[in-house]
Amino acid sequence: MESMVHTGDKVLSKKIVKDIFASVLNSASSKSKPQIPSNEDEYDSSNRYRGLALIICNENFDTLSQRDYCDNEIKLMDETFGKNLNFTVLIFKDLNKKQIKWVIHTACKQDDFFRQSDCFTCVLASHGGEVDSHTHGKLPSVNLRDHCIYDVDCFPVITKDIIDEFNKVKALKDKPKLFFVQSCRSRQNPTSKDAGKDKGHTIPVHSAPESLNLNLGTDYAEDSYADCPTESMPAVKSNHDTKPEQEDITEATIFHKLGRMFGLYINEPKDMISILDSSCTDDTLVVYSTASEKYSYGRVNLGGWMLVSLKEAVEEQLWQANRKYRIDLMEVLNAIANRNAHTFETHIKQYPNMPKDPPFKTAVVFEHCFYKELHFYSN
Repeated sequence: MESMVHTGDKVLSKKIVKDIFASVLNSASSKSKPQIPSNEDEYDSSNRYRGLALIICNENFDTLSQRDYCDNEIKLMDETFGKNLNFTVLIFKDLNKKQIKWVIHTACKQDDFFRQSDCFTCVLASHGGEVDSHTHGKLPSVNLRDHCIYDVDCFPVITKDIIDEFNKVKALKDKPKLFFVQSCRSRQNPTSKDAGKDKGHTIPVHSAPESLNLNLGTDYAEDSYADCPTESMPAVKSNHDTKPEQEDITEATIFHKLGRMFGLYINEPKDMISILDSSCTDDTLVVYSTASEKYSYGRVNLGGWMLVSLKEAVEEQLWQANRKYRIDLMEVLNAIANRNAHTFETHIKQYPNMPKDPPFKTAVVFEHCFYKELHFYSN
């Protein structure tokens, strides 16, 4: 049975959001056969529920283009996490910034359900980009940026703030928390017309896997959209300032500048300062649909590429003979990355009466701080 979609025009107060959560979680179905982990290096899967899968997907925007494959993405994720992985699915569509905060804050207060769950999942699908960080105490001469998704009014919602909020939930401590982000990670005002585009790498035919059966050249502009602002779109409302591209600092340059700040480099470098800046904390996975500063793509009547690959990878794992009753998350992630790298590409036609650009690719990027294996056991 398909999950109900709660749209922004009906989410008019915190109380309504609380009532939605109560209705869905109180009627959640228990796992028919909770599994005991096979070894101590595996996350606990013996709880009553698999967990909550919270899906926030935006289609209609104030000044940005419509993501008219949003409903496809919702169906993909409902089938993936509900039907295939036995999560309790809760779906919201077309929310503004205030409504997103209501949903996140309410979700974080579901301690009783979380204590009886194996894990938690959140899917964020919207336009997005990278904006200047307003993190307190940032170092001089270091330009830090945060990823954001855009609400329906085109205001940025910082993705890391959402992730951090769930990481503070005590009932989710030591439990896997999975985040899938289908959106662009491009700069707001790129100075180059090719900024954010990735043409991929050329693979000699004799070295390409025979099983891929690539069908290159079948993607067209009318079938594909960049999930992000472009040069031809109106400026996005934002509380963040933007920096010209030449002010970007690479990781190596950051280390060098920090060394000079602390007097570690005099003529020849003698010492090196070590910095660990993890974007996810313990027991957390974050999957982005594209690399930093790059566009993300989706196709009409199909959905964002990463989410399409996610559903296909889960189903493939589910029905493989040697994994019929157990899905290994790491194998799913590797399959997603492989599918996006090899089988998807797009042709973008930026302006009418202009030739198409060369085909572009997008690489799925994931990072995690998992200390155990995560397996989903099927019924």
